[in-house]
Amino acid sequence: MSTPEENFEIATDGSNELATRAEAIDWLEAANECDMLAELARMNDLDDRLREEALTYMAHPPCEQLLRTVADGGDLPASLQEQAETLLRDTPDDAGASP
Repeated sequence: MSTPEENFEIATDGSNELATRAEAIDWLEAANECDMLAELARMNDLDDRLREEALTYMAHPPCEQLLRTVADGGDLPASLQEQAETLLRDTPDDAGASP
């Protein structure tokens, strides 16, 4: 079984295939690794598709406050900034909430 740190490394390693990197981000979302997802979203040298995926996975209650911090932080290019704001606006309070 992979650790969050291993999946973070897989996601950031440009020598891995895009699909493999996306799977690692999926795993981070399933594990509610909000801090790591936020870090991925802020990485300028990460493929924009992966940054978008990390942002999208932050659109649920456990990560909402951190998503707000990322959206307000000025660390995102305009397209991702707009996506973050849309996610904050459109995500219901109970979206993705675990039982």
